[in-house]
Amino acid sequence: MGNPFSIGPIHAGETVVDLGCGAGADLCVAVLLVGEMRRVFGIDLTDEMVDKARSNIELMGLANVKVESGDFVNLPLGENDVDVVISNGAINLSPKQSCVFRELLRVLKPNGRLYLADMLRLDTSTYATCKSNDGVDSWANCVVGTLSRECLEKLMADEGFRDVSFIKTTGYHTSAETEGALFRATKPGN
Repeated sequence: MGNPFSIGPIHAGETVVDLGCGAGADLCVAVLLVGEMRRVFGIDLTDEMVDKARSNIELMGLANVKVESGDFVNLPLGENDVDVVISNGAINLSPKQSCVFRELLRVLKPNGRLYLADMLRLDTSTYATCKSNDGVDSWANCVVGTLSRECLEKLMADEGFRDVSFIKTTGYHTSAETEGALFRATKPGN
C-alpha cells in the first residue's frame, strides 16, 4: 500500500510491532532500524504468513524478533509496551477496525507512534455509512472495509489517537474506488 518507514523515524532500541506482517518484508526493515537492543514483533492473521515471515527472518540471520499468529483486537503484548506500530495494508481488512485502534492504544507507550499505510476509499462516504463494525451491509458498502480518508481520520481520533495526520496517497490501487495512503497518529502522553 505504501512505505510506513517514510512516515517518521524508528530509533535504535525502540520496540516495534508490525501489525499484519505478512511475509515479513517491513518486519525485517524494522529489525535493522532498531539495532541489537531491539524488540520487534510481527503479528499476522494467518499461520502461513507467519511461517513465511519466520523463514525470511531466518534467511536474513536476524535475531530478537518474534512472529506470531494473532487477532488484531487481542495482541499478545503488555499495556504501554510498544514505541511504534507499523502496519501496511492490514487494518482495512479487519471487520472491527475501531477495536483494532483501541488495542493499538493499549499496547503503545504514552506518546507512542502509529505509522499506517493502508487503503482508502476514494468517494466521500459519510462516517455513519462507513463504520466497519455495523454489520455486513455497511461492510460491503465500504469495499470490504476500506474507509474514506475522513472516516479513517475520524475513527482513529474517536478511539483516542491524537495528532492524526494524513500524509499522502501512494498511487497504489486495488480497485477503481481505492488508493493506498499514509497516516501518522500518536497515543496521548501522560
